[in-house]
Amino acid sequence: MIGALGDAPAVPEYRNTFGNDYLKDGIPLVVVGLGLFAFPEIVDLMIKGRSIADATTLGKGWLDGVKDTLRHKFIVLRCSVIGVIVGFLPGLGGSVVDWIAYGHIIQTTKDREKFGKGDIRGVIAPESANNAKEGGGLIPTFLFGIPGSGSMAVFLGGLLILGIQPGPSMVTEHVDLIYTAIWSLALANVFGAILSIALSKPITRLTVIPFSYLAPFMVLIITFASYQATRSWGDLIALLFMGVLGWVMKQYGWPRPAALIGYVLSGNLETYLFISVQRYGFEWLTRTGVIVLAVIIIGSLAMGIFYQAKKSSKASGSEEGGGR
Repeated sequence: MIGALGDAPAVPEYRNTFGNDYLKDGIPLVVVGLGLFAFPEIVDLMIKGRSIADATTLGKGWLDGVKDTLRHKFIVLRCSVIGVIVGFLPGLGGSVVDWIAYGHIIQTTKDREKFGKGDIRGVIAPESANNAKEGGGLIPTFLFGIPGSGSMAVFLGGLLILGIQPGPSMVTEHVDLIYTAIWSLALANVFGAILSIALSKPITRLTVIPFSYLAPFMVLIITFASYQATRSWGDLIALLFMGVLGWVMKQYGWPRPAALIGYVLSGNLETYLFISVQRYGFEWLTRTGVIVLAVIIIGSLAMGIFYQAKKSSKASGSEEGGGR
């Protein structure tokens, strides 16, 4: 519903703008993301009135982190593949890859009780996908000139400024640039990891500062970031409404990542649905690719329902046993 605000992608008309010029272009992604995720967390921490952590214990256990990664190497491999695939798909990119990988690891793990309470697998999975998505994003950017994420859009703009036209000819005429980008990305991950290790300890000291001191700066940062979307007062008003919506969703336990994924995909979903119906009518539902995807979706939903039912039956059985 949020993605349906503004100009329709398939027909020349505006929808649900209520006569407001700001809504004609829809609500920017940065406003939706900050409103759904950053704003509710700031409000909750302000309500609690304490610091994020009681003490900074980071600085020990680097070897344990390496051991955890090696112990869960198959999770790293699986989620890296997910990151490449999602990075390859235009319109998704970094906005949802973390949540997709996190949802995958939860759905494919039997002992899920510790997720959200410090289970290291909940960190390894999204970070593996997040690191791999940029490599996947290079594929459509180089071969088709279609950026897979915001960072790839900036990268594409840089190529065009330099007079380099992405396309199939890149493979034959500019192979050196492709290898340069690949090695730069690999080295950036290495140097980024080194900097993260070096700066992690001083950064963690921020977590012991009472959040009432940090909140004004955090609000200022997200407000400034939202205002940069279109540089209109409408960005700030939209941020307020999306923040309230995100806070309500958090209080009732409604999945905010699912809302963000739906918003990101809404434009492409409507555009290609329109094209499919115009070209094939409703026969597109019987095409092989659609059937395969439908089977995968139904299978994923069935597995989720099965695991949830199994978890509920175990919980009820343990309660009955405790009562006896």
